[in-house]
Amino acid sequence: MRISGSGRLSEGKINDEINLSGSAKIAGDFECNGFKSSGSLRGEGNLTVRGDVKSSGSFRIAGFLHGDGNAKFSGSSSVGGEVLIRGVLGGSGSFRTGDKVEAIEGIRLSGSARVQGDLLSQKTIDIEGSVIIDGNIKGDDVFIGTRLMRERKILKQPFKVHGNIFAANIADITGALVNGDVRGRDVKIGKGTEVAGVIYYIDNIEVHQKVTLANEPIQIQLDEE
Repeated sequence: MRISGSGRLSEGKINDEINLSGSAKIAGDFECNGFKSSGSLRGEGNLTVRGDVKSSGSFRIAGFLHGDGNAKFSGSSSVGGEVLIRGVLGGSGSFRTGDKVEAIEGIRLSGSARVQGDLLSQKTIDIEGSVIIDGNIKGDDVFIGTRLMRERKILKQPFKVHGNIFAANIADITGALVNGDVRGRDVKIGKGTEVAGVIYYIDNIEVHQKVTLANEPIQIQLDEE
């Protein structure tokens, strides 16, 4: 279904992909086979997409967003509830959620983002830009601010994590304020980082001289995770 002007969709389900280049409003919970937009969407309920989600315009829904494919946001996006994506999630614009974000195949946030819950993935989580996470971060590898270290440009803690960071393998963090613990197999704490909790590592630890740690790092065994 293509919408190039101004349209209104009733709650329900359609077995088609929404292709939006105009302005649309959804009056309740809605389900479709795919969603692509360069226009403006306002949804009053939940949105379930049985495919990919791609938005480069304005994307606003009051409820949750569930997607079976990948999701890419490069415009201004706001989701009132949780975001659950079975593929990869990418955000390079303004991205806001009122609950947790989970993308099974990986997450990359390179714009401005605020997640009022946990940030979860079974694969890599890569954070750049200016990002605030109100909950925990949990992924296979967790990279925060690694581009800042490469470019040697450290802003005053553009990344804030109010919970804990759990990495099954690598936790590499630069320019972040972490109010909780950091845990990983190999942990690297880069310049400008502050950790208020405890750093737990299994194999390797590397800490830049210009960091602030409330506690000394602790090496643990694998079965202590």
